[in-house]
Amino acid sequence: MNNNDNHFLSTLKDRKIFIYLGSYDFRCGIDTLTAISATINLSEFHNGALFAFCSKSHNHIRLVFWQGCGSWMISRKVEGRFKWPNRNSSKESVLSCYRDLISLLSDPISENEIQRRNTVNKLSKQLI
Repeated sequence: MNNNDNHFLSTLKDRKIFIYLGSYDFRCGIDTLTAISATINLSEFHNGALFAFCSKSHNHIRLVFWQGCGSWMISRKVEGRFKWPNRNSSKESVLSCYRDLISLLSDPISENEIQRRNTVNKLSKQLI
């Protein structure tokens, strides 16, 4: 990542973040996630809030937000699994996910650092 990429991502940390609890089918694209985001909270969506979604496999997150006259979608995929709250999760679990997202946006970090911070559970590779 170059400095411009870091700057762009760090500007997102000051936005409100709405976390979609549970996983979502990522075969859908930006139009579907934009529609869901606007349905959740239209005024916040148009004010630039981030809407965070996680894939069913928990190895991929997408952030959707509105800027100017259109939607943005940013994706992050890892070899491992993001810790992501479901609809029955405790408030602490949701807050932990929120803090992890802020951390990822504030300081775009390497996969080694993600592992160290325990943001992602590394998949164990077993030989058969």
